[in-house]
Amino acid sequence: MTELGKRLKEAREAKNISLDELQEMTKIQKRYLIGIEEGNYAIMPGNFYVRAFIRQYAEAVGLDPDEIFEQYKQDIPQSYDEEIPQQLSRVKTRQQISPNSTKWLDLLPKLLIAAGIVGIAVVIWLFLQQNNAEDKPQNQIAGETTEVERSKNSPLEKAKKEEKEKKQEAEDKQPKAEKETEKSPSSAATLTVVETRGNLSTIELTNTNEFVIELTSKGNSWVEVYNTKGHSFFKGNLTNGQTQTFDLSAEAEVFVKIGRTLDVDIKVNGQPFTYPMDPKDEVYQKMKFIFKKS
Repeated sequence: MTELGKRLKEAREAKNISLDELQEMTKIQKRYLIGIEEGNYAIMPGNFYVRAFIRQYAEAVGLDPDEIFEQYKQDIPQSYDEEIPQQLSRVKTRQQISPNSTKWLDLLPKLLIAAGIVGIAVVIWLFLQQNNAEDKPQNQIAGETTEVERSKNSPLEKAKKEEKEKKQEAEDKQPKAEKETEKSPSSAATLTVVETRGNLSTIELTNTNEFVIELTSKGNSWVEVYNTKGHSFFKGNLTNGQTQTFDLSAEAEVFVKIGRTLDVDIKVNGQPFTYPMDPKDEVYQKMKFIFKKS
């Protein structure tokens, strides 16, 4: 085992992450992860993949990849461009134009001229319409204005106005206490972190009868949501811009695993939820929600 492999393995074990969980988080095959820890790079597809896999491993266990590459550059193979194959596919540079295409090309100038004539005719028509509007007699305009004013005083308009006034009077007569009850928002739920051990946090949700979790990704992260009975609500990668919403009101205890907390925002009952541990310090976090209904 190399010094680099030993450093990565110790960071993984310190965060209580198994090789299987790391495989799910990084999508790197388990045998390659073992090869990185043991310094066995011969099983890798190439030097480029060795460096890419080491970078993903380091990010997943909360280490700075640039610092790792600088500190252990003697242990990490350099990546070189793959040899460009000498045989390249030949692409035809000339294409024969079919007779039908030639006919269309001959018609193109005529079509452009016709389109120009139609456009000029439309412009002239609009100009004439504008002049007709300016030349309309003032008495005709005044007559149209009178018609509009009369329509405003029509029986239909009067009926609408009376109905609106009656509705406003009914609202004014409504008891003040009843109005305040309708407008007063329901009390917000209470979230309390009762215990933090390693990267596992226990949170109690109280003062509510609703339990809804909303996960929104702004990057790419492994996410898993399941209850204590073994039922999985979601298990997989949450991609950039994707949102998953879970109504867990019927559950008493729910586990939520976030592979990369820096890329996932959480809301509980519509309110933003702050991670119990700073995502910059703990990238991979597990949370156990205990739901106690009011």
